[in-house]
Amino acid sequence: MWHNPLFDKVINYNFKFYNLKNIMAVCSKCRKRLILWTILTALSIVVGLLLDLYFIKTKSFPVYLRITGFTGIFLVHFLLKRTGKLLRIFGECELWGWSTKLIIINVYKCARHPHHLGVGLFMTFLGFLIGYPITLVIITITQWLWFFLFVILIEEKECLEKFGNAYIEYKKNTPMLFGNPVCIIKELLRPINS
Repeated sequence: MWHNPLFDKVINYNFKFYNLKNIMAVCSKCRKRLILWTILTALSIVVGLLLDLYFIKTKSFPVYLRITGFTGIFLVHFLLKRTGKLLRIFGECELWGWSTKLIIINVYKCARHPHHLGVGLFMTFLGFLIGYPITLVIITITQWLWFFLFVILIEEKECLEKFGNAYIEYKKNTPMLFGNPVCIIKELLRPINS
């Protein structure tokens, strides 16, 4: 049987870091939300492309707009990576997607829901990368509508239930989604522990 010690070392490291039991432990609410969001995303892309390519037959964007989309996705991934890391390190998550501790440091000083902001921007830039106008509009409207409704109707209420008065104080000083871009960039450039 083929055996490579380096491969074993990499695999063992990855399994220590991503404990297989933890990968499977997803909050049932979060699983349903993720499935709904995935379906919404797929539908908005498919409907947009069908309209652009077969029914209305719009022209694709120029290359520079597609490059803008790619660049935007690349830059927004740093925000998404940072929020995920902060939740993993400081959120005391027992289940994926369910933090048991309020995080108010780093990019969470700039916006209460920076991860949702990142996903919304990611999807908007994906629309530019796909490169058709109706697809861009459909993706952008459906994604941002989903995030606004989700954050306002569900996430904010759950945070109030979980974190109580601490969240009320946090709410007073921190915008919901659209924080100061300079604040977000500064925090992304700082190490997490500061």
